[in-house]
Amino acid sequence: MRPASLPRLLCLTVALLTCAALGARAEPVPLPRQPENLSWPSDVWPEARPPAELKALIARTITEQEDAHLKGVRALLVIRQGRLIGEGYRAGFSAETRFPSWSMAKSVTHALTGILMQAGKLDIGAKAPAPEWRRRVNDPRAAIRTEDLLRMQSGLTFIEDYEDPSESHALQMLFGTGRRDMGRYAASLPLAHEPGTYWSYSSGTSNILARLIKEKSGAEEAAAMNAFMQQELFRPIGIKNAVPEFDASGSFIGSSFIHMTARDWARFGYLYLRDGKWDENRILPEGWADHARTPARHSNGKYGAHFWLNAADPATGEPAMSARLPTDLFMARGFGGQALAMIPSKDMVIVMLGVVYEKDMAPLFDLLADMIETAQSPSS
Repeated sequence: MRPASLPRLLCLTVALLTCAALGARAEPVPLPRQPENLSWPSDVWPEARPPAELKALIARTITEQEDAHLKGVRALLVIRQGRLIGEGYRAGFSAETRFPSWSMAKSVTHALTGILMQAGKLDIGAKAPAPEWRRRVNDPRAAIRTEDLLRMQSGLTFIEDYEDPSESHALQMLFGTGRRDMGRYAASLPLAHEPGTYWSYSSGTSNILARLIKEKSGAEEAAAMNAFMQQELFRPIGIKNAVPEFDASGSFIGSSFIHMTARDWARFGYLYLRDGKWDENRILPEGWADHARTPARHSNGKYGAHFWLNAADPATGEPAMSARLPTDLFMARGFGGQALAMIPSKDMVIVMLGVVYEKDMAPLFDLLADMIETAQSPSS
């Protein structure tokens, strides 16, 4: 049983770490409240008539055959003010299709970390207890905090490349020599920078976190880890068919692999839009969504804690992703054009799933911007 003072201490810890990351930046846009008398989407999403322009945009996009970016989009979905107002699927896909997450799984890893913190089993401000960093005296990696891992500021060497297997740590970890125990593989790599001083996107740090989550949850094998995820995160918010993947050690592959429907991805995003509460239940610690969307100090506004941001780059004042997108947008993103965007100022969640392998993401950001704009147009 947790001590009665733990919730207050948790809020204080999250707030202090969020403020430390925030520095001199402005406070984030407040998260919107659940509309009165509107049911939570635990079983089905409440619906509203779609705006005509949004409906037309979705229809054009999912039938596009020529544009190199848009022809790979397979699912689009828009939630506004708690209601499903737009949804469409390319031929061969549907509301029942489970789509691969790729790196959107990292945001699920953030949620699992918060659940363990709320249970008093994990302190993100403490040094991460990786055994590889304590086998020799004065190993500088022992200074890495769980918070540094969450913000991609661990300082560990990790080459996030998907083209050259001889150079890529990501490919070796996911499909090569590190695949059986991905957390151990990533934790065994040397430091390239002092912990907490340099931002570098790394799937390895997510799998170090995933291994820590398995240990702190008490799971000893994949089946137990899956049961923990289903019981503590997915089922309480109405996600009944999530399929996470695990390595041979039993750890969730928290960098890359979980499969869910577009409507279930929207539920996950909605949990964050509602500050970690679902109906009358607190799933994530108070302030955990703010923790996710607060810029990492060295990320130039583009990254929070396992979520991507469109915050202003302190050096230029320009939005990190696109000037067309709201600066309060925070997003789970994955390889192939997967995106789950939350926009607090619009009380909106947008899901975009597919197989878009173009390097230039600007057209997909423009599509997101068009969806935000048309979602606010008059209903048909």
